[in-house]
Amino acid sequence: MIDRYCFVKLKDEHVANRAALAEALHAMLDGIDGVASVTVGLPADDSAARWDLSLVLRTLDLGRWREVEHDEALREVFDGWLPDHAEMFKAWTFEVD
Repeated sequence: MIDRYCFVKLKDEHVANRAALAEALHAMLDGIDGVASVTVGLPADDSAARWDLSLVLRTLDLGRWREVEHDEALREVFDGWLPDHAEMFKAWTFEVD
């Protein structure tokens, strides 16, 4: 399995709406062909104080992730929605059991 982890620092004007933005982000990504699961989270304690949202996209293998990362709906989120709402976001890909 492959997990794509993304951490989002929202622009100041969007921080107050982060719970609604988390729901919107989940709705945009849920159902993308090849994505086995989507998790969007909010900070639970001060350890995540720098980040406003977490995102985990799971695919069955790296080959499938390579296909998913070029999906038009995913590109709209990462190339349009996130830059419109976030001052910074970081993403990493991990192989998991």
